[in-house]
Amino acid sequence: MPLIRKRRSQADPSPSPPPTRRRSSPPASDDSSEDDAYDGGAAAEGSTQMAGSSHEQMVKKLVRLALASEYSRQPIRRTDITAKVIAPNTGRQFKTVFEQANHQLRSTFGCQMTELPQKEKITVAQKRAAQRSQTQNTLSSSTKSYIVTSTIPPALRTPTILPPPSVPTSASESAYTGLYTFILSLIYLSPGHTIPEARLEKHLKRMNADNYVLSGEKTEKVLKRMEKEGYIVKVRERDGGGEESVDYVVGPRGKAEVGERGVAGCVRKVFGKVGMEREELERRLVRSLGEGVEMKGRRDEEPEEEEEEEAQVDGEGEGDAEMNGVGGRRRSARGKQSTQRSQAAPRRGRGPLVEEEVEGDQDDDEEEEQEEEQEEEQEEEEEEEEGEEEEEE
Repeated sequence: MPLIRKRRSQADPSPSPPPTRRRSSPPASDDSSEDDAYDGGAAAEGSTQMAGSSHEQMVKKLVRLALASEYSRQPIRRTDITAKVIAPNTGRQFKTVFEQANHQLRSTFGCQMTELPQKEKITVAQKRAAQRSQTQNTLSSSTKSYIVTSTIPPALRTPTILPPPSVPTSASESAYTGLYTFILSLIYLSPGHTIPEARLEKHLKRMNADNYVLSGEKTEKVLKRMEKEGYIVKVRERDGGGEESVDYVVGPRGKAEVGERGVAGCVRKVFGKVGMEREELERRLVRSLGEGVEMKGRRDEEPEEEEEEEAQVDGEGEGDAEMNGVGGRRRSARGKQSTQRSQAAPRRGRGPLVEEEVEGDQDDDEEEEQEEEQEEEQEEEEEEEEGEEEEEE
C-alpha cells in the first residue's frame, strides 16, 4: 500500500503581538475642579460688568441728548433715543434707561423729561382725520416726544436762581421768553383758547411790536420761530364762500412749558390787585382758565371764613332765641340762609367763560372799528382842507 503522507500545518508567518494595556488617567483632584469653577465665575462677573458699563453709558448718552435738545428747543423723540442711545442687540431697555436718566436729571440739574401733549384738532378736516386714525389704530394716545421741564419749586423760580440762557445773550432770551408768554396769555384768555390773526396784530400794535421786536427782528419771523418750536400753532381754514381765516392756538410746547398756571402767574404779576379787586381778578381767572389755577391760600382761607360766619350767625341766633323766643329762631334761620347764599355765590362764578365776556370783546372790537373810521374820516377832511387851501393859493 502506498504510504499516505500527512501535510504539515502551515505555520503562522508572524506571531500576534501581545495586547497593550492603556494607562488609566488618575481621578481629577479637588484643586482642578476649584480652578474650573473660579474661571467660570470670573467669566460671568466680566460679562455682568460689561453689561452694567454699557447700561451706564446709555443712561449718560440719554442725559446728554436731553440737555442738547433742550438747548436748541427741539423735542426729544423716541426714534432718536432708539437710534442714538439704545445699543443694538441689548433687548428692551428703553424704560429702565429712561427712568434712570430722569433720576439723574432731577438730582443733578433740577429738571426732568416730560411727554408733550397732542396737538388740538381745530379744523373739520383735522377732526375727521383724527376719527379715522382712531378707528384704524386702537393704540395709545402717546406722542412719544418729550421736552425738558424744571422741577424747581415755584417759590424758587426767580431770575437770580433760574436766570435766562446766556446764548446768544441773556437780554434777547429774556425778551423772547416774555414775548411768547404774552402771546400765549392772549390765546388762553381768548374765547375758545383761539385768537384770530387780526386780533393778535392789534394787540401787538398796542405794544409797538407789530413790525419789529427783539432788537430789530421782524415780528413775522419771530412768530414763525414760535410755531417751529411748538409754542403756537397757526391754523388756516376756508369757509363755504372760499374766504380763508387764520387763527392761532396753543402748541404742545406752550402747554407743557407755560400752561394755564403760567398764564395765571403772568396776569397776577402784571395787574397786582389787592383786596376786593384781587378777589374779582381771581374769579375771572378761574372762569377763563379753570379751577386748576386757583391759589392754594385762597382755597384754604375760604372754608375758615365760612365757618367763622356760620359760628357768628349761630351764636347770634341762639342769643336772640334766649331773649325773644320764637323771633330769635326765625332770625337764626334767616342768617343760615344768607350764609348758604354767600357759599353758593362764588361757585356760580367758577364755570367756563361766559357769554358776557364774548359780547364785551365784540363790543370792544366794534368800538375800535368806530374809532378807526372816525380817525380815517378826520384824516380825509384834513386832506380835503389842505387841497382847498392849495387851490386858493
